[in-house]
Amino acid sequence: GHSRVMALAFALARSSARATPLSALSLGARRTLFDWTGKPPQQTPGYQPQTGVLTSLPLPDASKATRKSLRDYFDNSWTLTEVLFKSLKSEAAYYRPPAHNLRHPKIFYFAHPATVYVNKLRVAGLLQGVVNADYEHIFEVGVDEMRWDDMSKNEMKWPTVAECAAYRKEVYGRIVDIIENHPAFDTVGSLETSKFWAVLLGFEHERIHLETSAVLIRELPLDVVQTPEHFPKPHPSAYTGGKPVSNPQPGADYPANAFVEVPAGTVQLGKSRSWPTFGWDNEYGSRTYEVAPFAATKFKITNGDYWQFVKDGGYLQQKYWTPTGWAWRSFRNNKWPHFWVSNGPAGLHQYKLRNMFELVDMPWAWPVIVNYHEAK
Repeated sequence: GHSRVMALAFALARSSARATPLSALSLGARRTLFDWTGKPPQQTPGYQPQTGVLTSLPLPDASKATRKSLRDYFDNSWTLTEVLFKSLKSEAAYYRPPAHNLRHPKIFYFAHPATVYVNKLRVAGLLQGVVNADYEHIFEVGVDEMRWDDMSKNEMKWPTVAECAAYRKEVYGRIVDIIENHPAFDTVGSLETSKFWAVLLGFEHERIHLETSAVLIRELPLDVVQTPEHFPKPHPSAYTGGKPVSNPQPGADYPANAFVEVPAGTVQLGKSRSWPTFGWDNEYGSRTYEVAPFAATKFKITNGDYWQFVKDGGYLQQKYWTPTGWAWRSFRNNKWPHFWVSNGPAGLHQYKLRNMFELVDMPWAWPVIVNYHEAK
């Protein structure tokens, strides 16, 4: 599309000193690629000194917000992003696109939240002028295609990690100044009509990308990532500590998952315009539905449940898939979920699970992670 052509033109117009080609990068020893551009974790609200972990703060209530509470939430979100990106071992990992090639490399997502802050704050009239017009174009729009076979991305060169960190630091200062000093804060209690709505939009947009970036980092090879300092460990209940099981059984290795009958009823969806927390436009309004009786499993579908589907040849039988889903499966030649790692001959159906930063024995009782096509 036009936006991709323009982005490529901007990239090619920059001097080679402003970009680092992938071929020139190597996976080196563990090192710090950037300094904190906002508060370091130990000084960030949400930091737990007893564990050394930075935890998330709750969504702000705009009707009770103070400049300090919004600054705290902003700092928490901003530093959580940087804690996550400290998991990338080297600069090369920032420029490595995902295997499916449907998203930009991680360098885009490192700078993207900052550019959205700038552009939305400018539209709202809270910020005058650009910070970096080049970056606020090439880092503005992520993925505008939703097809699984759109491979025409990631041709361009990107700025270096250090350059993006310097940009983030500059943007951080601009946002802090707005939160602490802009008179539009006085209207934040009337969130829908307040210009300060753009500040809270920036908060929640950044948090959306915490999830996006976490998944993309999980898709990278293990040898290019590391568990970052200040990142929470799995809850002790996450692992049973039992021996690896290659032939899981319901009721023993994962819950027996019976269907539960749900009677017909009325469901009302929508968010009131006066609700005091930020919401996206499609959350507002009110709509009522009459829902027919249905049945649903008592628990989420587990790895154990899904293993039975995989073992029984579900990935090889078109009758279980939608037409688009079968086309996706055939194009990718997938035979099991993306984060399952085969641990022997394919016919044995023995798997481990790739977590964010480690490979573990398959936790059969955990909910299975699949995409839309697989879930359908």
